[in-house]
Amino acid sequence: MNISVDSIAEKTFDNFKKITPALIAVAILSGMLLFLPIEILEKMSLNNLPDMWKQIIGIIFLLSLSLIFTLAISSIFSYICSKRKNKKFKENQRKKLQKLSPEQMKIVCKLLRSKEKAIKLDRNSGDTVYLLNGLFIHQPDQAVSLGWDNEMILVYVPQPWLIDLYNEEPELFK
Repeated sequence: MNISVDSIAEKTFDNFKKITPALIAVAILSGMLLFLPIEILEKMSLNNLPDMWKQIIGIIFLLSLSLIFTLAISSIFSYICSKRKNKKFKENQRKKLQKLSPEQMKIVCKLLRSKEKAIKLDRNSGDTVYLLNGLFIHQPDQAVSLGWDNEMILVYVPQPWLIDLYNEEPELFK
């Protein structure tokens, strides 16, 4: 069994990546011990805590609050960044869609209008390669079938962003 400081630190900080109910409970409990009125603390026999314990409770309170705020802000920032990145990707793909050749656009339209949202294409065709590399179509896992002259005939499906764009703006695909 190989245990290193890095693996222990990684496992420890992986647990802090999510706002857990335990972290919120620690923040609430330490906050209550610090800020409840003396009368309530006396009823629970917590009014005579040594100063050292109060300092530790204060540090725990500040640490738990800062972790909660940091995790919340980072998750919001991450969400905003992913939405912005996705929007930028769709804009770029839309521009690329408008620059497709008529033959490539015919393939895309045929694919999107098909009942199964799938089409068989020659893998070695230049249009197929361009559409595949341009992230317009996707080749799901499948068995290879060979056509005449050893052509590789494969089934392709549209990328999810292409289906969304087709549903939102069908006039682009005329």
